[in-house]
Amino acid sequence: MSESEHRMIEILRILNVQEKPIGSKVIADELKTKGYNLGERAVRYHMQILDEKGYTERKGYSGRVITELGRGKLEKGLIYDQVDFTFSKFEERIYLTDFDYNNRCGNVIVNTSNILENKAFDIIKEVFAAGVCVSPLINAKKTEINGKKGYVMKTICGTTIDGVFLKNGIPSIPQYGGLVEIEDYYPTKFSELISYKKTSITPLDAFIAKDMTSVLDVAEHGTGTIPANFRIIPETGLEKAKEIIQKLEKVGIGGVLEIGETSENVLGIPVPEGMVGISIIGGITPFCAAQEMDYKVDIKTGEEFIDYNKLKELESSKHKIK
Repeated sequence: MSESEHRMIEILRILNVQEKPIGSKVIADELKTKGYNLGERAVRYHMQILDEKGYTERKGYSGRVITELGRGKLEKGLIYDQVDFTFSKFEERIYLTDFDYNNRCGNVIVNTSNILENKAFDIIKEVFAAGVCVSPLINAKKTEINGKKGYVMKTICGTTIDGVFLKNGIPSIPQYGGLVEIEDYYPTKFSELISYKKTSITPLDAFIAKDMTSVLDVAEHGTGTIPANFRIIPETGLEKAKEIIQKLEKVGIGGVLEIGETSENVLGIPVPEGMVGISIIGGITPFCAAQEMDYKVDIKTGEEFIDYNKLKELESSKHKIK
């Protein structure tokens, strides 16, 4: 959204909470409290545009009110704000990651899940053992969840790798979250995609429903559908990125499905000129297997940091996906 659109959305937000018509002076004063330094004349200009679009309506000399059409516009505008916020959160996490793979210290980004049943925990362990994960390193604690015994499990999020890239001078730009089809342990293509810049939720959150993945099939038979994400880096960072990925694997952080060459399509996704595409397994993937078997798992994607040294290996990973 442009700055002008942001201002008009803010005006609609102000009108939406009023019980009676208000004028440009009141709106200008309210805008100042929100960091928008607009005079009455500028407010009247914006209000005229809103009137013409049918988002507001003049009520004599009393001022203006928001219309139903305006409320619809406001709702969409707030979604756009949330889209910006979601992508900004990813950028912030990437920037704040300070993991040092040489010294095995620093913070990594983790997904957090609440697990209520032991059988669900066993299924998740099976997926980790098959290597269908970013890392076999976890932090798990037995606890009480809503009056029941369960586990809170933290697993490494693939965005950690983006953070390590940036720390080593390689800007990594998240592009999509989606589903990747695996055949005989080989990733073949993305079958579903959502852009990080076009959704108000974390893209992988849209693909963790029970009927959308077949993670357990991949773990047991090598064929199925798993969550994954996709980012691009400049071609000048390709060799350094490959070196970093190898070093990260030695400290238990991996999950890379495919690295392309310069401007080469990766799992069916076109890559811009001068850039390189990289696809990584979604850090939430093992939890999806439990959901496939009708076990309830509350998943929060990439919302926290944890000290790398507070993580322990759950299962020795075989890394079946090639």
